[in-house]
Amino acid sequence: MTIVLMFFMIMGAVSAAESIDVSDTEDSNLIGDNDDSLSTNNKLEISSEDSISETNIVNSHDDNLGNYPDEEVLNASADSYYEDNQVITSNGDEVDTDVLSSTGSSSDSVLTVSSSDDIVGAASSTKASVKSTKLTISNTHYGKSSTYFKVTLKDNSGNPLSNQKITLKVNKKSYTAYTNANGIASIKAGSLNVGTYAVTVTYGGSSAYSSSSLSKKVKVLSSAVGSDLTKSYGYTSEYSVTFWKDNSPLKNTKVSFVINGKTYTKTTDSKGVASVNINLAVGKYKVTTTNPYSNEKVTHKITVKKEKTNIDAKDKVYIHAKKKGSFTVTLKSKHNALLKNKKVTFTYNNKTVTSKTNANGKATITIPVLAEGTYKIKYSYKGSDNYYSDSGSAKLVVAKATTKFASKITVVDYKDGSHFNIKLTDRNGNDLANKDVKVKFNGKIKTYKTNKHGNVHVPLKNVKPGNYLIKYYHSTKGDKDYSSGSNRAIILKLEAKVTAKDLTMNANDGSEYKVTVKDKSGKTLGGVYVKSVIGGKQYLYKTDANGVAKLKITQGAGSYSVKTYLADPCYKSSVSSKNLLVKGTKFVAKNIYVSAGDKATFSVKLVNEKNKAVGNKDVTFQFEGKNTTVKTNSKGIAKVSLGVVSKGTHNVKFSQGLASGTAKIFAANKVSIKEIVEASKNVKKYISNHAKLPSTVKIGDISLKTADYLYLASKAIVNIKAGNTKDLPIKILNDPTNAKAATDLGYLKNYLSVAKSVVNIAESKGKLPDSVNSKVGTIGYKGLVSTFSKVLTSYGKNNKMPSYIAVKSLSGSSSSIKGPMNMKNTITALAAYLAASKNCEVNNAAIKNLVAKLTKNCKTEKDKANAIFTYVRDKISYSFYYNTKYGAAGTLKTKSGNCVDQAHLTVAMFRAAGLATRYVHAKCTFTSGHTYGHVFAQVLIGNTWTVADTTSSRNSLGKVANWNTNTYRLESFSSSISF
Repeated sequence: MTIVLMFFMIMGAVSAAESIDVSDTEDSNLIGDNDDSLSTNNKLEISSEDSISETNIVNSHDDNLGNYPDEEVLNASADSYYEDNQVITSNGDEVDTDVLSSTGSSSDSVLTVSSSDDIVGAASSTKASVKSTKLTISNTHYGKSSTYFKVTLKDNSGNPLSNQKITLKVNKKSYTAYTNANGIASIKAGSLNVGTYAVTVTYGGSSAYSSSSLSKKVKVLSSAVGSDLTKSYGYTSEYSVTFWKDNSPLKNTKVSFVINGKTYTKTTDSKGVASVNINLAVGKYKVTTTNPYSNEKVTHKITVKKEKTNIDAKDKVYIHAKKKGSFTVTLKSKHNALLKNKKVTFTYNNKTVTSKTNANGKATITIPVLAEGTYKIKYSYKGSDNYYSDSGSAKLVVAKATTKFASKITVVDYKDGSHFNIKLTDRNGNDLANKDVKVKFNGKIKTYKTNKHGNVHVPLKNVKPGNYLIKYYHSTKGDKDYSSGSNRAIILKLEAKVTAKDLTMNANDGSEYKVTVKDKSGKTLGGVYVKSVIGGKQYLYKTDANGVAKLKITQGAGSYSVKTYLADPCYKSSVSSKNLLVKGTKFVAKNIYVSAGDKATFSVKLVNEKNKAVGNKDVTFQFEGKNTTVKTNSKGIAKVSLGVVSKGTHNVKFSQGLASGTAKIFAANKVSIKEIVEASKNVKKYISNHAKLPSTVKIGDISLKTADYLYLASKAIVNIKAGNTKDLPIKILNDPTNAKAATDLGYLKNYLSVAKSVVNIAESKGKLPDSVNSKVGTIGYKGLVSTFSKVLTSYGKNNKMPSYIAVKSLSGSSSSIKGPMNMKNTITALAAYLAASKNCEVNNAAIKNLVAKLTKNCKTEKDKANAIFTYVRDKISYSFYYNTKYGAAGTLKTKSGNCVDQAHLTVAMFRAAGLATRYVHAKCTFTSGHTYGHVFAQVLIGNTWTVADTTSSRNSLGKVANWNTNTYRLESFSSSISF
């Protein structure tokens, strides 16, 4: 017994010595999973456990996370798909813990305690209260500077033991820590690489608890736990990593993922998990992530495989005989993602066609009318880099329809209780009862059942008036019994009567114009919309519960006609015409322009509601903070001196009783030519951008009406041409009575005479002309503004007046002709294409007179060009010879010529009409099969050089029929030719 006890004491001494020994040896105690090298003297047996999973782990600690983009989905493929999120997670963050206590053992560890009946008896007499203990240890995670092991100490009842010293030995070094209130000791050891280690944990015991120890293999796991991801293409998967801070999840921390060369920043959740969506093209990729706490970098593989596809269609599709049909397939991925914009090939009846899938993965082809019978149709998708191919087949059955519809256009009054009737029968006209009929009407789709007579009655009672298309279907398209049809239901507005009375009132007295609305039976209608037009303004208002619509009158003094009618979606009426007389006074005044620095006088006229002058009334003027009261004379005129007016725009206010008004005083010195030119640039730009004239034009710091601008622009052109560039006084003029539009007329050379006409008319009549005649035709007011803005813009740019100017419509040419031989103009200097040249006698009297006669009633460039082209084509016969023989004038005289002489005459006549024209020289293959050198003209219509080949009656302006326009060889474009 003594020997046994001594042995126990010796063994206890050894254990105690080991618990405090810290070895200085640096040899690693990292072991493999099947290492059996430990001595049996250590009482430690190593179990055969699974080794740590093989992942590509890089212990690099020099990564800088930086600021990375935060993107949800990584896309690297042009293939279309629909998202089907799937989370890939790792469950390999911890392994099961082996437990040993002082009363047991396992294959992984052996705790040896000496005992005998005698010793136990002796111990029980002195230490009856000592309880046995047990230790457990968990796998841990990598840390850059240290590794923390979590050891738990409990008694044999499972109660945690606190404030107890625990010793852990790993890699021949020992470390100690004390347990907390939960019996857990967090033991800090030196930094250990990821791997499996032999660890010994000991507890020395106390007066109340027995000692215990545990030896086992413990894994140091990665601090960024994830796994390789394998997925198919076409849907989104999540790649997830769990990040650890020692033995706890790394929560709410930004981490980075580097995938396919791009970096993504995510934030870990409460479990330390961060995920990034993966949707890459087929291929193999690496994903690298770094734990910002441990600086451990981990790399995994992402493998994206080609996705299988499924192309699906009905096995049998029916098509009505003598009618077109359709056939549809749906293309999906294995994971049911609809594949769009994919090419599907169809083969039937010895015919192959293709169609691309739409956003719903459907590809549809139209089947033309086929003879009755059954046809096999094959369909296939050949696949792509990301998708496998698939194919299938079905039958097309072309047969007479088994069912048919009948309906007719239905015209009813609103709310009359009528129905739209549809009848369904079989092909022999037998009623089909209790069948589903789907009706699409008024934006809704509803399914009805046919009654015993095969009828469906669609109610129209509550449908608002309108013209409706009603579509109806039985069965599904492609099914044997499918049929469809459509027809119209026209719901008419109900007639109602609008009554009102003339109204006489004083200005602003709060009176209302009242309108009563009743139906045909005389019942008043509430909630019905009424529209009244008073003084050119429209007012929309609504009847109350009593059928009365009330409009508060805010018009000033005057006599007005009131036209009232229903503007309601359900009711209509005739127009009621009444009169409104608002008693009181009103002003007649207009803005004025004065010279800056001079004294100015302003006057208004006071009239009553019938526009008769009102004399002997006090009118108060307010100008520049000063009030002046002046009585109107017998003509209703009140005139006030404003004193010296400084340069700029000023407001003058005037009032008398309830009447008031405001006018502007524009004070300016004369405007300079430079200011007019600058304003012209803005006018030209505005017309180019908006295809209309501006309502006002700012010249210097003064805003003028567009009509006043045109006068100043015209005056400037006249003066500049005369060498006079002095400032011009502002002149206030009236707008044209009926301003004519701008049209394409060609190129105007003598624009000076047009400008003189504008100035003369404006100064003599006090208003701008509706239009002015010119050598290229009548130029409308709008065309004058546009044309003269271009003249002065050119002057400002080149410091000289242009030789000619294009007279165009505001929106550019709307008369261009399309065709392969008609080309967009890129030439800005067109003078040579309007001038006379050798054999092109533009100024020949006979040519000029003929052109004037032909284009007399032409309104546009196209009209002019067509008139001239038609004349030369039809009146000048073709004669075969080489090069020039007669020239333009001689060809007109002889009424005959080859292609060169006909081109001379055509070019000369076009140019005489103000149309820029060029010669075209080419090698052409004619319909006879012969190839010759050939000359013809191109005339500029709008911004298009338009072919004009007069040598064949089959040709027309802009089109060539007597030679191949696809194979010709261009030799030159030119303003003149020498041969």
